[in-house]
This record gives sequence, structure tokens and C-alpha cells, in this order.
Amino acid sequence: MFDLDEYRTGPLILDANRLPGSRRFMAPEGWNKGAIIDQVTNVFTLGRTAAEFLGRGATSVDAWMGTDRMRLVTLKATSENRSARHQSVRVCRGLEIRRLSGASLSDNK
Repeated sequence: MFDLDEYRTGPLILDANRLPGSRRFMAPEGWNKGAIIDQVTNVFTLGRTAAEFLGRGATSVDAWMGTDRMRLVTLKATSENRSARHQSVRVCRGLEIRRLSGASLSDNK
């Protein structure tokens, strides 16, 4: 899920006009020189990957092959608005643990 030539151990400021990689997996900030690229960006990429595998590239109800909860998590992960996304991959993972324990999706802040 990442290019070893571009791997960094932490957040970075994008010093090019865009990130390398496939357009369909790229977060909006990946197109903006000077943008912060961090775990919120990774959440978007993982969400787009989920959409590819579980929704044939879409998150519509008709295309989705996963659970409703997975679709809602993916929709939030792929929000164009960075602040509306899950703030880390750990939060996304925590949603699955909460699901298994019976907590509702609205319990996540």
C-alpha cells in the first residue's frame, strides 16, 4: 500500500505538485504542494482500497458487497474533507473492535 521509494517514518509536507501513485487511491491533499501528508491521508487511501475490493470502486448501496457498517466506515474514511475522516488507521480498526463488542457506530467520536 505504499511506495518504498517514497516511504517516510512520519508526516511530511508535500514538496512536489502531487504525490506519486494511482489517482483513484489518492487523497485530495495529495494534489496540493505544501499539504500535510500523514495518517489521515493513509486513512483515505485505505478507504479507497476498501471501496475497490468491496464496492467495485464505489460506495453506493447498490454496488457495495460488504456490510452496511463497513460502507459507513469507508464513506467517512474517503471524505473529501480531511477533518471529517477518521483521524488514524487505529480509529478505523477500533471501529471493528467496537462492532464485535456491540457498540454502535455513533459511539465513535
